[in-house]
Amino acid sequence: MLPRDIALEDAILDLVDNCVDGAMRQEKRRLKQKTPFEGYYAKLTFSSDGFEIMDNCGGIPSDFVEGAFSLGRSDITKDRDLPTIGMYGIGMKRAVFKIGNEALVQSNADSGFFEVEYTKEWLNPESQDWNLPIRKENTKKRADRGVTITITDVKKDIGRAFDNPSFLNRVQNQISEHFGYLMQRGFRIDVNGETLKPKTRLVKFAKHSKTAAIRPYDFETRVDGVDIKVTVGFFRSLARESEIDSELESPHDQDTAGVSVVCNDRVVLLSDRTMKVGWGDGGVPRYHPQFRAIAALAVFSSADADRLPISTTKRDLDVGSDVYLRARKALMEGLKIHTDFTNKWKGMEEETEALFQGPKADAKTQVQLAARHGKAVRGETNARRYVPNLPMPQTRNPKRRISFTRNEDQIIAVSRHLFGEPDQKPSIVGEECFDQMFEQAKSQ
Repeated sequence: MLPRDIALEDAILDLVDNCVDGAMRQEKRRLKQKTPFEGYYAKLTFSSDGFEIMDNCGGIPSDFVEGAFSLGRSDITKDRDLPTIGMYGIGMKRAVFKIGNEALVQSNADSGFFEVEYTKEWLNPESQDWNLPIRKENTKKRADRGVTITITDVKKDIGRAFDNPSFLNRVQNQISEHFGYLMQRGFRIDVNGETLKPKTRLVKFAKHSKTAAIRPYDFETRVDGVDIKVTVGFFRSLARESEIDSELESPHDQDTAGVSVVCNDRVVLLSDRTMKVGWGDGGVPRYHPQFRAIAALAVFSSADADRLPISTTKRDLDVGSDVYLRARKALMEGLKIHTDFTNKWKGMEEETEALFQGPKADAKTQVQLAARHGKAVRGETNARRYVPNLPMPQTRNPKRRISFTRNEDQIIAVSRHLFGEPDQKPSIVGEECFDQMFEQAKSQ
């Protein structure tokens, strides 16, 4: 049952999460520094017939050993003073059950060395043996302190995935995105010998002034022991009509467009474009390719992981929590500002190119507009909001988009009639039809 509600990629991310938690325990006093995880690493190795993850993050402390191999934690208050997102005690077990038919877990900590073997017989669903022996030694077997999980017999479907280059590329991207902010703070992650680079959310960022320019919306507050930061901005220039047509005809990946959510430096939701984060609700339009220049980031930080709006998979949200609902309200305000801007410049996107030539800034670590220049929010203690002054078009005769579809044979027929050739682009055919009819309308 446990592995069914988690994707393979998420199971792997869970294992890396555990490594990060170990580093946090080691550097508890330095966590507020810029790079507290310098020197710590997690190394992952994938192959069709094996998997290994090894770290140097301190090993499993003796008082954590029993809980580490039980199905769930009897005491979820452990690590409550750490900015983690793991509190349910099922991540490592679920990942092992998901990936392999047998596994060996070895831990080397100051309190000593131990190992636990998940045998084929023990992992057999028909087995009635719940006893999982822990072999302990009082001396360390490795020079460095850390945990190694080795799976030498992976399940057949998992082995095929590990042998697939596209899967490996997807996992690498997800690790770079999910742990990007932790990697910025010094944590190193290697996959098959390659050190990954962090991926974080960037937005166009002109320095604060009274002059209209491309700046993000920024909001900060504290709710129920959780610090909240919401930033909404543009990460690129506005989408041209040809891009919108292409996206409508054949949807594809839209870079970083949409809303991403970070809990304690881990990305738990990436580029979401649904009502969950505010699209299509309360005056915010539904996501449309014309809004593909908009990126938003909601950041939640707390030393008590139980207060974070996060699901047990660590890759989704508890959308009903008061903490999340306050952030969603700010997201909707920021999205409304930027979709309104996009709509007002519709059809005039080329005229905005110069506005987007400025630099980008990291939405989480570099954009501090609410804290430095924001105004207090009425009725809310500690809340500050920065509303950008975005440039608006001066024209009194704005352009409007005309969009429709027709059967391909009809478009070919009209193209042949207008241009003497059957293969003009549908957008060009449509524009020519309108231009000719407009000329007739003017003459009348």
